[in-house]
Amino acid sequence: MPAYDFKCKSCDHKFTVRTSISERDQVKCPKCNSSSVKQVFAPFSVAVKSTTASSCDLSCGATTRFG
Repeated sequence: MPAYDFKCKSCDHKFTVRTSISERDQVKCPKCNSSSVKQVFAPFSVAVKSTTASSCDLSCGATTRFG
């Protein structure tokens, strides 16, 4: 089951919940029990390894292009 990051609109608490995609709209804040939450997207990185180049890490939104 995937994990999703949320932020409560009532108390600004940030939290992560493991839930199915169809049940994301039923998530409540564990701190104040409010159902007024929004999903937030966390940055991520990708490791790329090639036989012709050394490995590198790219952050989300990187401008490096591989050709």
